[in-house]
Amino acid sequence: MNPLPQLRFHLPELETFLVVLEERSFSRAAERLCISQPSVSNRVKRLENVLRVKLITRTTRSVEATTDGTLLRVAAEEALAGLYAVLQQFRDRSEAARNRVVIAATPMIAATFMPHIIHSYSATFPDVQVVLRDMPFETLLKTIGDGSADIGVTALDGDYDNLLFQPLAEEPVVLVVTARHPLARQREVSLETVLPYRMIFLERYTGLRERLSSAFSGFGAAFEASTAATLPALMGLIDTGSCVTFLPRSMAQTNARESRAIVELSDFCAVRSYGSIVARKAVLTTAVQSFRDHLHRDFQPLF
Repeated sequence: MNPLPQLRFHLPELETFLVVLEERSFSRAAERLCISQPSVSNRVKRLENVLRVKLITRTTRSVEATTDGTLLRVAAEEALAGLYAVLQQFRDRSEAARNRVVIAATPMIAATFMPHIIHSYSATFPDVQVVLRDMPFETLLKTIGDGSADIGVTALDGDYDNLLFQPLAEEPVVLVVTARHPLARQREVSLETVLPYRMIFLERYTGLRERLSSAFSGFGAAFEASTAATLPALMGLIDTGSCVTFLPRSMAQTNARESRAIVELSDFCAVRSYGSIVARKAVLTTAVQSFRDHLHRDFQPLF
C-alpha cells in the first residue's frame, strides 16, 4: 500500500476553512470563532499553502469555494462528522463515569447493610447510577486495587499498602455451634470452656486466629484450628457437629437456624472492624466521594 501523505496543517485551520464557507464571510466566521478576522485569513492562507491549491475565491461581495475547495469541503465534512461523533461518545462516556459509582461488598454486607444505604443515597442523588456487586473478600480486594470498583465495603484485617481503609463500625465476635453441641445450652461461656473443641475459621480471619492463639497460650494450651475458604463451607462443617467457630455477631445472626446456636464469650473480647476501602492512588469523582460520605453518615450497624 502507498503511504498516506503527511499533511502538516492543523485541525483549527481546516475547521476555520469550513466555517468561512458556511458563513460565506470572513468577518462572520471570525465572530463565530471568537478570533480576529486577520487570524481567519491567516488560517485559510496557511491551509492553502500546505495543500498548494487555491481553496476560496473572495470578492468584496462574496466568498466561494473553488473546485478544489469544494472537493476538500465534502471530504472534510465527512471526516469531521465521524471524528466529532467519536469525540461525543468519549464525552458521554466520561460524563456517565462521573455519575456512576461501583460498589464491591462481601455477600453478607451486600445483603444486609447496603440496600438501605443505596436506597437513601439514590433518593438524594437520583442522577447517579449506583452499581452493587457482591463478591468474596479476596476478589473484592483485587477489584478495588485494579479500579474495577470505586469503593469496597468489608471487614478488614491488617494493613494493605495499596488501600485506604475508613472505619464504619466495630462488631463483637461470638461463638457459633450446632444446636446439638453441649455448649449450645449455655448463653455465655468462658474461653477456657472452648479449649477442648475443634475449631474452624474463615481463612481471612487471620487477626482473630492470632488473638485466640495468644489467649490459648495464656492457658498453656496449643491453638489448633482448620480453615474454610467460604462461609457456606464453614457452616456446613459446623452443622455436622464436628467443629465450633467464631463469627461477627451480625453474620452469625444472619446465618442463624434452629440447628445452630449463638453463644456469648464472657472473658474474651474480639471485634471485627467494618469500613470502606478505596485504592490509595485513586482520584475519586464527585459522585464516588459523595457516596462514601453518605455511607459513613448513614451506616447503621445491625448489631
